[in-house]
Amino acid sequence: MTYDDLGSTREDAVWTYLLLGAGGVLLLTVGPLLAAWLADVPFVPFSDALRWVGERDSAWAWVARPALGLLAGLVGAFLVLVDEWRLEVHDDAVVVVHDKDRRRLAKESIVGVHLDGKKVVIDGTEGRRLFDRRVEAKPRRVKDAFAARGYPLESE
Repeated sequence: MTYDDLGSTREDAVWTYLLLGAGGVLLLTVGPLLAAWLADVPFVPFSDALRWVGERDSAWAWVARPALGLLAGLVGAFLVLVDEWRLEVHDDAVVVVHDKDRRRLAKESIVGVHLDGKKVVIDGTEGRRLFDRRVEAKPRRVKDAFAARGYPLESE
């Protein structure tokens, strides 16, 4: 059975790993240099702690810091992607996926779908809110997925 997957694409995941990994490398490589410079600025608080961080400048640190930064960035990217909410829009139901949890919302129980910024809001019978979370998909893609399968889309 085919369905529309509303969440991060493979390309989004690759960019997340690349940017957070590179950011970690950059932060831990340049951080001590920046700390040493900031320690001499008169109005910056915690100058002693900044000076201590800036003095940790040995040969092994120039290898260890970028490696630790890369590792921290990759772990951060993994945590961001695992915590993401996805929607699988089927003809007869919407499946809400969060990590390994899967929750099925029958089409008959859905009375309205609308967007609130990047959040997808799915309303159910008796005023019950079935889903109200941010989804990493373009708004046009979300609207097209629900409209193509006949869901009551309330966003224009």
